[in-house]
Order: sequence, then structure tokens, then C-alpha cells
Amino acid sequence: MAKSKPKKVETQADVTRAAESKAQPPAERWFLLFAVLGGAAFFVIYLLRLDRVAGMFMDDAWYALLAKALATGQGYTLINSPTPGILPLYPPAYPFLLAVFFKLWPQFPNNILLLKAVSIAAMLLTGLAAYFYLNRYRQWPRATALLAALVTALSPGLAFMATSSLMSECVFAAAQMLALVAVEECVRRREAERWWLFATLAGLACSAAFLTRSMAIGLVATALLYLAKEKLFKTALVFGVTVAVMLGGWTLYTQSRKPTAAQRAEVNNYIVRPYSEQFWDRLAGHESAGRITLGELPERLWNNSSSILLNDAGGMLLPALYPALNQWLAERGGGLQWTLSLLACVLVLAGYFLTVMEGVTLAELALPVSVAIVLAWPFPPYRFLLPALPLLLLYFLQGTKLFWFLHRRLSGEKQAGTHWGALNGFAVLLLLLCLLGHGSYLARKFAATPSERPRFLRVFDEQAAVLKWTAENVPKTDVIVTQNPGLVYLYTGNHTTTFENPETHWANWNQLGVRYYVQLAPTRLPEPSGPERQYRVAHRAGGELNLRVLDLGQPAGRPAWGVAPANIKMDGLIGR
Repeated sequence: MAKSKPKKVETQADVTRAAESKAQPPAERWFLLFAVLGGAAFFVIYLLRLDRVAGMFMDDAWYALLAKALATGQGYTLINSPTPGILPLYPPAYPFLLAVFFKLWPQFPNNILLLKAVSIAAMLLTGLAAYFYLNRYRQWPRATALLAALVTALSPGLAFMATSSLMSECVFAAAQMLALVAVEECVRRREAERWWLFATLAGLACSAAFLTRSMAIGLVATALLYLAKEKLFKTALVFGVTVAVMLGGWTLYTQSRKPTAAQRAEVNNYIVRPYSEQFWDRLAGHESAGRITLGELPERLWNNSSSILLNDAGGMLLPALYPALNQWLAERGGGLQWTLSLLACVLVLAGYFLTVMEGVTLAELALPVSVAIVLAWPFPPYRFLLPALPLLLLYFLQGTKLFWFLHRRLSGEKQAGTHWGALNGFAVLLLLLCLLGHGSYLARKFAATPSERPRFLRVFDEQAAVLKWTAENVPKTDVIVTQNPGLVYLYTGNHTTTFENPETHWANWNQLGVRYYVQLAPTRLPEPSGPERQYRVAHRAGGELNLRVLDLGQPAGRPAWGVAPANIKMDGLIGR
């Protein structure tokens, strides 16, 4: 008689695996696989894009300088200025985050990669928050929300900000998304248990956004309006008190330590000028560019609107087709790029109005206010709009419903259907454009021929060489005047001030002990002419940009800027 085959004894692990297999249908497993692949792509792309460039925007040099001031116990002050204790205009949240990492590794520029980890982590958080927001509060399917989140996290424009600068855009994008989530959670929970806790968290989140970038004032105001619209008056009260405490404390502190006229003259930079003054600049932060009148505001609004319609919208949503815009944020295309950008704007606007018809949430109130602030501000709007990309992408994909409806009408379909397939298709297309944009950039970054590398990398290399020479050859007791005072201080340790309106500030520079003029520029400098020709060129870098360092001479006996001394042949001083 044949023996029967022994029955296999199932272990607890076998039972668990079988249960998990039944609990996870194929669609669920595909979703998890795609999420893992997306996360892996995020880290690979950001690591490959990472470089040691910092300070090219000037703003990011100030952020790093303020982080160093905090990390070294000197307080939230401009430590580059000869006079200590001068308070900057910038809100403090982002420098405080950088200061934590500056404390861990104080040596600049060796710690640049560590400092950039803040923005990279912020982009990961932005993607996660976007997924949670779209899935939980917009009821988007998980696959569609994941695709949109990946497009956000892999945006070449925001990736550039995270890996090739120390700008605050990525942290601000994360702060805005977290604020939206916190406020919507208040509305969802309404009068549930511990509603006051969520109201407090929402107030803290919106305050954090404002303390990262002041333009979040629109988000704060519309959040309060939204809670009132939803008849959550107790929640609005707790939210308002929290915001008042957080922002009121910072406002009182800055007002009590507002820079004096003498301190503003010493710094000679927009970082100590209030926004109410800069608003009337022809170009924000540049007094030498002149001022505008109230009658010129419509022209500014038109110029900024045109920039968004014809270039910026396309650059953010169709990045592979606008490579320069996403590699140094300074491209103005034409023809096909204008058409595509206009089409992107049409879809965003269509999606916005379709969403409003379904119901108004905080995003529908906050985004128009933010856009209005951007349009009114005297600066190219692209990088100010970048943090709003998750919402622009939401409305862009919502706008693709029009194509789905048009397709159904033209094909004569009458049966009920779903538009999510169309949204997924467009989201996949946008994701492919992001990946294509990264591939194009990385091919240039790692090109064998130096001239083929992205231009901003070549510019930084030349500026870094000049800064290295300055650090090694200029005595630490000499004050430097330059177009980028924060960056020069970080690299050299010399006190600095800003080169602007030299005729007006010459006497003050004499008192401060300014000796050298470090000329940094993103475009090639012409040969010295006019007032420059009467001062010795202490160092000439050559290269594409012709950067140089001028020795202005001892403050006591040198000629004033623009006043030629008698009996001196100026040509003989150049290059000596």
C-alpha cells in the first residue's frame, strides 16, 4: 500500500504572506512598485544634479550668511557689515533651518552639499504633501495623485533651486502645501474632539509659511476668510490668535530694531530696505534702476502677465521644452514656446473655473491672491510662481477634462465614463517631460567639453576662482565692496558692503575702510573705462567673464570715484 504524501505544515509566516497576497490585489502591488520606482528616481536625479554652486542669486548668499550668524551665536544679524548688530529684512524661518546644519558642519563652502539637503528634503515633503492633499481632500484616485506628486517633486525648475542654489523656494513650496493640508483638516474635522488643536496647528503652519516668505500674507488672510466662510468661527478665532502671536512677535521685534539711516547706508543693499520702498523700484532691490509712479503700475502688471502667459507657465508645466528657463531662470522664447505656454495657461484657467464650480476651497482663494502679489511685484515672476506649482498642476490636469469631454462629444459616446484616464495620460506626459528635461541637463552637466556644460556652472567656476584669490591675497582687515557682498564674505571672511551708487557712498566707504572692489558678474565685463581706469587692477581672472579685483587705494589719499586726479595717466595703472 503506497504511503500518502505528508501534509505540509503551514507556519505563521506562510499564513501572513498568504493573507497579504489576498489583501493586495494586482493594482495595489503595481501602485506600490511605481511609488518605489518614483522615490528611487527622485533620489537618483537629485544626487546627479547636486553641485557646489551657491550664492549666484545673491539672495541665497544672504540666507547662508544669516545661517552662519545664527550658528555661530552672533544672532540674526548681517555679520558681513563692519558695524555689528544690523537686522536684515528677510523673515527668519529658512535661515534658522539652514543654521541647524551649519552648526553641524560650520566650514563654508565645504558644507554646501549639507545645506542643500534642506531643500532636497523639502521637495520630498512637498511631493508627499501634494499626494496626501490630492487624494484626501480632492478625492483623486491614488494613481492620479501619485503621478501629480511625482511631477511636482521632479520639477526641473524646483530641482534646480534645490541642487544649484540655496534659495528658499523649495522650503516655501513645502510650507504652503503643509498649510493647505492643515487648514483643510480643520474644515474636515469641524467641531470634532480636539478641534482646537488642529486650529492651532493650522495657524502654526500658515505662520511658518509667512516666516519663510513674506508673500504668504495672502495665504494667511485667505485661510482666515475660508474658515469664516465655512462657519467655523471658533476655529477661525483660535487660528487668528495663533497667527497673531507668531507673526506679531516677529513684527514687533523687527520694528524695534529697524536699521537706522546710517546702518542702511553702510549695508547699501535691498536686504535692509522695507518692501514698501522696494515696491516702487523699477527693479526690486536696485535703487540705481530708478523709481516708478502710480501711473506706471499698469505697465508693470502687463509685463509680468505677459511673462507668465508667454514663457513662465510653459516653463513650469512643460519644462523639457524650456531648458534655459529651468537651468538659470532667464529665458524668453518665441513662436512655438509662446503658443505652448499660452495653451498651458488656458488649461490652468479652465481647470481653475471647473474646480470652482465643484466647490471653493482654500486653494481657490489663496492662489489668485498670490498671483496678484507676484504680478504687482517689480521682478520677473517665474521663481515667485514656482512654489505654487502643485496647485498650478492641479488646475492644469483638471483643465484636461475639456479634452476628454470634447473627445466624447466628437466620437459620439453617450455612455457614462470617467475622466481619470485622461488625467492619468496627461500626468504621464508631464512626468516624461520632466524626466526628459533632467536627462538633457545631466547630459550637458557631465559633457566632456567644458564649453558644453551649463553656463551657470561655468560662471560659478570663474567667480569661485576670483573669490579664492581674494581670500588668499586681500588682508582680512580690509573691507571689500562688491555686487554680491554676502557671497564674498562667506568665501573670504572680509567685511563687505554693496557696490551701488559709488559717487553717493564714496565718503562712507572711506570711513568704513573699503579698499578693494571685487567685480562679480554673470556676463562678460567690458575693459575698465571711465572712473575705473584710475585704480589699479590687483587681479584679472580672464576667462569668459573677464572678472577682476580693483585696488582702490588707501582711503586717506585716493581719488574719489569719478574724480580724476591731476597729472596721472590712467592707462598706465591698468594691470599693474
